[in-house]
Order: sequence, then C-alpha cells, then structure tokens
Amino acid sequence: MNLLENLNRFTKNHLGIGIVNAWLQVPQTKEASQKAARLAQTKHLREAITIAEKALSFWSRKPGFWERLICQILLGNLVNQLTQQLQEWRKQVATVDKQLASAKTLLKQDTGDPGETTNLTSIITIYQRCSKILHDEKILQAIQQCQQELQKRHQFQGLVQQGQSQVENLFFKNAIAIYQQAEQLYSTQLLTQAIATATQQVPQEEVYEASLQRVRQGETEGKLRGAIALLESALARFPRTDGHELLHQLKSLVKGREFFRRGLAAEKVGDFPTAISLYENAESLLPENTNCRIRLGLVTIKTQAWETALSYLQDLPGEQAVYLRGFAYAQQENLQIAYREWQGLSGAQISEQREILKILSQRQRLFSLQNIEELVKAENIEQAKIASREFTQIFGFNQLVEKNLQQHIQPRLEAATWQGANWQLISQQAEKDWIAEPNMITLHNWAIANYYYAQNDSSQIMNSIISLSTSLANLHKDINLQDVPWLGNKSVDLDLVFNQIKNRIEILIDTIRDKNINNYLKSRDCWRLETLALDLMSKPPVKGMKINDIFLTPGCYNHYLNLIQGNNFSQIDPQQKNLHCLYTNWGLAVAACVAGDSQRAIKLKPINPATSELEIFAHNFVAYYEGCYYLQQHKWREAINPLKQAKSEIQVNEEWQIELDRLCSLQRQNISEDQENLVFAQFWYDILDSPKARTYLAEYKAERIREQVANKQISKQKALRELDKIKLIDADNPIVIDLIQRIELALAVEVIEEILNKNNLEGAVNFAKQNGHPKIKNIVTEICVDILVDGFKTRKFGFEEIYDLGRWAYELSPDEPNIQEIYLISQELYEIHHLIKGDRHQEAVRRAKSSQYDAIHSYVGDYLMMTLIRGLKSETLPTHLVHQLGRWVYELCPHDPDYQEIYRRLNIR
Repeated sequence: MNLLENLNRFTKNHLGIGIVNAWLQVPQTKEASQKAARLAQTKHLREAITIAEKALSFWSRKPGFWERLICQILLGNLVNQLTQQLQEWRKQVATVDKQLASAKTLLKQDTGDPGETTNLTSIITIYQRCSKILHDEKILQAIQQCQQELQKRHQFQGLVQQGQSQVENLFFKNAIAIYQQAEQLYSTQLLTQAIATATQQVPQEEVYEASLQRVRQGETEGKLRGAIALLESALARFPRTDGHELLHQLKSLVKGREFFRRGLAAEKVGDFPTAISLYENAESLLPENTNCRIRLGLVTIKTQAWETALSYLQDLPGEQAVYLRGFAYAQQENLQIAYREWQGLSGAQISEQREILKILSQRQRLFSLQNIEELVKAENIEQAKIASREFTQIFGFNQLVEKNLQQHIQPRLEAATWQGANWQLISQQAEKDWIAEPNMITLHNWAIANYYYAQNDSSQIMNSIISLSTSLANLHKDINLQDVPWLGNKSVDLDLVFNQIKNRIEILIDTIRDKNINNYLKSRDCWRLETLALDLMSKPPVKGMKINDIFLTPGCYNHYLNLIQGNNFSQIDPQQKNLHCLYTNWGLAVAACVAGDSQRAIKLKPINPATSELEIFAHNFVAYYEGCYYLQQHKWREAINPLKQAKSEIQVNEEWQIELDRLCSLQRQNISEDQENLVFAQFWYDILDSPKARTYLAEYKAERIREQVANKQISKQKALRELDKIKLIDADNPIVIDLIQRIELALAVEVIEEILNKNNLEGAVNFAKQNGHPKIKNIVTEICVDILVDGFKTRKFGFEEIYDLGRWAYELSPDEPNIQEIYLISQELYEIHHLIKGDRHQEAVRRAKSSQYDAIHSYVGDYLMMTLIRGLKSETLPTHLVHQLGRWVYELCPHDPDYQEIYRRLNIR
C-alpha cells in the first residue's frame, strides 16, 4: 500500500470521529457558556461552575488539529474566556467558603450570652459579605437568624440598662417590671439576682411613697412647714429625686409666701420701695403670682408711678386688676381709656366713679374745644392746629374739629406762609405738611414750593427733582388740574403738562452743569432714576410704592422712608423686580445701567454687600452690565467676577445670554495666545454654557491635549479619558471626535505591533475585527495581503496558511475588489487542498486547470512537483506514481522553464 493510501486510512480511522464530535459539541458549549454567565450574574456561582466544568471537559482532552481548528473557527476565544471565568468563579467561591468557615468558627465560640454582641455582629458582617458574592438561601437564612438574635440581645441590654437606671434613682418597683420584661427574653442568673435585690428594697420604697402622699396632702391643706419636715425625714431614709424636687418646690413656696407677707407689712408702714422688692421676689417664687402683681400695681399707684403700675397690671384678669388699670389711666388723664376699662365693672361705688369719669371726660373735651376756638380767635393758628391734632388723638375723630382744621385753620396757615414768598420757609413748611399727612394737596404744594426754592438755591435741586417726579407719578389725581375755569368744558392735556414739567426739571438741572459738576452728576443720576421709575410705573401708574394711595418715586421713598409717620407703605408685586429694585440703595446704579452708562453705574453701586433678595437681584443686574462694559472694552479678565456674580440672573434672561454670546464672540477675535484662549473659553462656558461657548472650550481643551500627547506629557490612555470629559461639554464637536479617533487609532496600532511582535497574526486580525476602526482593519488587511503575497511567491506557506490569510483579509475588508479576488484564490486553493488530502488528486488537478487564475496553476503545479522531488529523493514513490505526478505538473505548468528538464527525462510531452 502506497504512502497516500496509508495517510488517507489514518485520517479516516483516527480523525473523523473527533472532528464530528467537536462539530456537534460547539452549540452545546455556547449554550452552556451563556447559561453559566447568566447564573454568575445572579450570583449562583456554584451552579455556574458545574455547568462550565462540564462544558470545558470535552475541550480539555488534548484535541487534535482539526478539533482545535473547529474550536477556533466556531467558538473563537469562547473556550479561553470561559476557562478564565471559571477560574475567577472558583476563586470567588473559595473566598466565600473560607469566610463561611471563619463565621462557623465564630458561631461555635458564641456562648449565647445576651450581653455579648461582638461575635454576632462580626458573623453577620461575614455572611453579608458572602451574600454579595454568592447567592445561597442558607446564607440568607443565617443572616436573618443572626440579625433576629442580635436584635433580641440589644433589646435585652436596653431593658437591663433601663432597669439599672430605675434602681439608681430608687424606683425599685419600676425596675422590677422592666427586669421582668427582660427576663421574658433571656433568663440569666445576674437578672434573677437583680430582681431579688430590687424586691428587697420595695418595702422601703412603699414606706417612702406613703410619706410622699401625706406630704402632698399637707401641701393641699396649706400645712407647708409640716409637709417639709415630713418630706425631709422621708428623704433622709430614702433620698429619691422626685422627693428632692418636691422639697425644693415647697421651700420656694414657703419662701415666696414669706416675701409676700413681709411685703404686705412694708406696704402697711409705707415703705414702698421695700414692699416692691419683696413683692417682686415673691412673684419669681410663687407659681400663681396674680396677687403679687396686683399688690405691685397698688404700691406703684400709691407712688404715682402710673406707667410702671400699668406694666404690672397689663393683661391681668379680674375686677380688681381692671379697676386699678382704669384708675391709673384716669390719673394720666386718659379718661376715655379709663372709662372703657371700668365699663364692665359692677357695683354702686364703681358706677358712681364711672359717671364722674364721664363728666370729667366731657368737661375735658369741652375745654379742649374752647381752647381751639380761643387760639383761632387770637390768630394763634399754629397752636390751634396742634391743639386740633391733640384733640383727635385723645377723643377720637370729631367731624366739627376736622372740618375746622381742614377748611379754616390749615388754609389760613398755608395762605400766611405762601403770601410771605419766603420760599425757604414755604418749602420747609410744605415738607412738614407732606410728611405729617401725605395727600395730593400737600404733595402739590410741596412740589411747587421746592421748584421755586430751587430757582434761588441750586442746592435744593435734588428735593425739587424727587417732589416733582412724585407729582408727575400722581398727575392724573391732582385736583388742581381738574375743572380749570379758563378751559371751560375742555380737560387738561395731562401728557402736555407731564412733558412740560419734565422739560422744566431738565432745564433746572442744566443750570448747574458748569457751576458744580459733582452736584450736576448727582442731580442727573437722581433724575435718571426717577424717569426710569416713571416709565416702569406706566402712565397713569398701575404699580409702584404707595402711601395713602399716593404713588412714590424711588427718590421720594428713600428720602422720606424714616420720616413719614407710620411708614405705612404698600408693597410692590414681588414679580416686578426691575421696578422694585429701584427703591433700594442700588437704584441709581440700576438706572445708570438701563441708560447705557455702565461706567457711571460702577461708580454708583453701593460698597456694602447686598443682603435682601431684592438687593441681590439689583446687585446681579448691575454686575451683568458691569461685565458687559468690560467685555466691550476688551478687558475680559475684569469681567469675570461681576459676570460670575450675575450668573443666576443671566441663566433666566435670554436677551442677556444673546448679548453675552455676541460680546464674547467679539472678545475671542482679540485673543491670539492659546493659553489665554483656553482660560477665556472656560470663563465663557462657566458663565453661559451656550453652544458657541461649548464649541470654543472643547476645541481649545482638545488642542491642549493634542500638544500634551505630542510632547509626551500625558499618555494616550489619559488623553482619551480627558477627551471623554470634553465630550460632556460638546458631544458632537468634530475636532474633539477627530482627535479621539486619531488617538484610538494610534493606540490600536501599538496593540497590533505588540501582538505581531509575538508572531500572533491571528490575534491581530481578531483585535482589528473587534476594534471596528476602519483604518485599523485596512492596516491589518494590508499586512495579511503582504504576508500572503510574499508567502505565495516564495512558497513558504502551505494551502491552509494561504487560505487563512486570504480569509482574514476578506473578513476585515470584504468590500475591496482586490481582497475579494485574493479571497477567491485562497478559497480555490483550500478546496483543491481538500481534494488532495482526500487522495483525489485527479479531481484536484482538474479543478486547478479549470481555474481562471494562473497563480493557482503554478501553485498547485509547484506543490505536486515538490511532492515528486521529495519522493524521488527518498526513493519511496513507485515509477508509475512519479510519471503520474509529472504528467499533472505538465498539465498545469507546461511552459515552466524550470521544469522542462524533468519533463524531458520523464518523456512527458
């Protein structure tokens, strides 16, 4: 039998069954791997290990070449991965088993002592650590049992501690009850002893409690000294805390009563200061101090200290307290209040005194009216006005008095003042009238007086601005502009009047432009604030600060905030922040910003930090404009702090965001140095986080990383991590994405080089397939093709190596026409080789001859010629087989010059 027949028989007898079994085992291995992985994910590691071991047992028996090949083709790295996973799972299970053994040891060491929890806590910790690695119902049950036992011991220890605390405080019966609760959990010798010890003390405790009961009875009956003596005796034998607290209360009560008794004695002999001191000491000691306060009120009334007496009697119930309060008010000549206090009292004597009060009050009222009348007759108009105000405060509103004040006294005062044409005096009086009673009449007079006063004294221009501005805000209410006689039935053109007054104010301000620049600037700032407020308040105004239904401009409000009586200002709607903030000390700076004078706003902003929510808004408002101003001046570093301060408002104001984006874009054009660009980009992004800012920052951050990688300041891996962070800023930035791809490509090339240095071309191919980067695939494809072409030319490679190289190249670049052709050549060679291995040489030659590729003709011819030459050298081939091989070579390569001599010697033509 020849060599090929022996080889054919060996293949069939020894390899066929293994290949078939391997082929059938592949899907089972995949399924087992997946199932084991699922079990491992749910921490069922023992089951996963069993399945993995069974699946790998087939592949662990020294497989032949074909079994290894099938495993590689169909399973890839699955077996290796499963083997590694199995090792890891075994390691984890071994760790768990080791820890479980230590827990078991600790459990054996636990004596069941309810006072010991250290071992039990350690056991639970070990079990919980194991349950995080391995799912095991027994472990979970053990954790639950240990936790229940631990909770039970903690409960026992808590009860024992409570019992001990009760014992320490001599509450033995309470302690016994608590100890008995603990005994239901654990019955220990120490607990039994504690109960016995406490029980021995119960008779003494009961004697004490009986004494305590008699003490409380004595307290109720007023026998305080006897109760104290009894309690002191009981405490000497049984010093419990509740007894000491009661003793302290009883002694304080006795001491307080003693102070009160001594106070009565001092009051009786007329020693009022001593009486007051003793009554106050008694008041601090006695739980019920009504009597003390009444005596204090009486004594201070005797000393005619009416206000002090009222403070003692304030809110005190009872007829006696009410009577004393009324008496004190009557002595202060507050007869109306005194009458109201006594109105609810009964009794003939008090009724008589109440009638006296009524008569005195009426007489006082009559005297006050007569006084006002006499003052008017005497032309003492100012005193008549004061007396009228006092009458209203004492006796309440009186229509006659009020009418007389408004229609006679006030007009005569005003007329006298205005007729004198002393504008300083008129202005001062008008201001007083306005502060005393803010209304349209006093506002009108005040504004007119200030205007004429400012004509003569430029230092008064500020007052003129704020009074005239407030008048403008209320122009629609000014009664002087209604029913103007010379207009007939026509109405006053309020818009015309409004603009004329504004024009007069501006002319008034311009008069000091060249005289005093500082005053001019301050006046202009004030007028700018007022005009902005008037614009925001609308015309006629619908919003703004008001008092008595009069709208106040910011200047007027701030100037008279602490002067106008009562400060009864209505508040602005919180949503009207722009208007509302003008009333703060930031108003001037805000107005300057709105007017486009940010440079002036920077000078006007307050030095003190903003505190209220409204001031913070105004501060942020000014800070935004300040930041914009510096950006306009290309001083972006100076804009950082103000814009950071205004960030919260910028985030909710779309117009500000658009403007900042515009200014930052212009600023960017004036920066050339990369590091400055980077710092500015970070600032822009931190403040605005706009698309432009994100793109700008991402680009310069990426550029810095590119330079660091180029200068080998950071590794490529760290560069990728940093670039991933940059993608959070701008996920679609093309520069960032391109740099990531470049670095990933460079890293992949390094990996391929490392794999190839280990002569593992297949590993490089697998890496390229998994990497997914097109350029990596192209690189490895070229390597495969170069090796294939070189091996093909030199005939260093056999059929299988060429087929593998062609297949790998095709798997990496299936769409390349050249690769497709190489793959077809390698596949044909593989099929031909399969025929040769099956001892079907004639079919192999016929298949090779029919191929369209000359490379296949020459390669198969060379393979057969090498077989022929080896046979001739070894003299193992029969003559007819030598001729047959030569004939096949001739059919494939008839014109090969290297073989012509062999053809001649074999007589093949």
